[in-house]
Amino acid sequence: MIIQTDRQLADFCAELRNETAIFVDTEFVGEGRYYPEVGAIQVASPTQAALIDPLAITNLVPLGEILAHPGIVKVFHAATQDLAIFYRLFARPTAPLFDTQIAAALLGYDEQISFANLVERVTGVHLAKSHSFTDWLRRPLSAGQIEYALDDVRYLAKVYDHLVAELQTQGRLEWAREEYSPLENEARFQPSEPRELYLKLRGVERIHGPALVALRELIAWREETARALNIPSGKIARDEVMMELARHPRLNVKELREVRGLQPQQVDRFGREMIEIARQDATVPCPRIPRPPSLPPVLEPTVDFLILCLRSLAGEMALSPGLLATRSDLAALIQSGERAEVPLMRGWRRQAVGNALLATLQGKATARVIPGSRQVHLEWHN
Repeated sequence: MIIQTDRQLADFCAELRNETAIFVDTEFVGEGRYYPEVGAIQVASPTQAALIDPLAITNLVPLGEILAHPGIVKVFHAATQDLAIFYRLFARPTAPLFDTQIAAALLGYDEQISFANLVERVTGVHLAKSHSFTDWLRRPLSAGQIEYALDDVRYLAKVYDHLVAELQTQGRLEWAREEYSPLENEARFQPSEPRELYLKLRGVERIHGPALVALRELIAWREETARALNIPSGKIARDEVMMELARHPRLNVKELREVRGLQPQQVDRFGREMIEIARQDATVPCPRIPRPPSLPPVLEPTVDFLILCLRSLAGEMALSPGLLATRSDLAALIQSGERAEVPLMRGWRRQAVGNALLATLQGKATARVIPGSRQVHLEWHN
């Protein structure tokens, strides 16, 4: 079914109000844009599937009300980009939700399993990828494109039923709900503070003094400009160029044209602003970069041992170690114990492996290789 009018959408959404779960996906174009532009919205119930044409419909409010309805679970696969699109459309989070990629990871499937691979694992059906690079903003859509898009929500229903049953069997349904909670939090979709983005740059810790002030202002300006023009920030200038201009401000456009990695069209369009912003007043207070305390080299083998223990525990639970903790998480655990501000010390992760790793730090675990299988196994003692 194709929905191309406001009346069709209102009628379809009225029917969806009777459902306890619906299945949702989007097709969008992100290339050359700061904000991806949605070209198709697919929604299915257990009995019907529809492709909603957002380019033809003038009033998407009924869909927004369904996506926020507290009595209907919205099921996605790898929901992050879809949720951001819907928040931009409706200015409120989609909730409650279920993400089949997250659920699959909690059941021992690949941590970032694709939808096509998950469908094949669960149903045995091989989904075609013939329209993976479709321009979803071009009209009309072909019959093949429409079927391709609708298959994503038709099979989502089958995958959902299977994963819910499996989560219940293994006692991990609450784990999944805990993982979805941050995705339902409105704060997640608020734009980043432009003047804090410089902290995310690789190598920023090597920049000091006035250069750090200039870098902060350059990155903030680039972000605000990219949002206003709806273009990727890299179209204005790459990170390496921003860092070079912060360290060594150019005095004029001629000098700017000699900077490697800066294209002539970027200089023509943004050059004068770059020059002005990079030449910051040295009296401006210099920002301080928060640095976590470094782990003493003598404790690096302890991190390695915790990684070994984590992999052993994860293997026994059929979970990916990367889903549980990172090396930096384990380093924080060594330094701060149960006070460590890491996911490993919260919720289901703490119950599943966090407490065991704390016990390991207290000398209550021994690792040994099991003869025959040659797998590492942890043995516990008081």
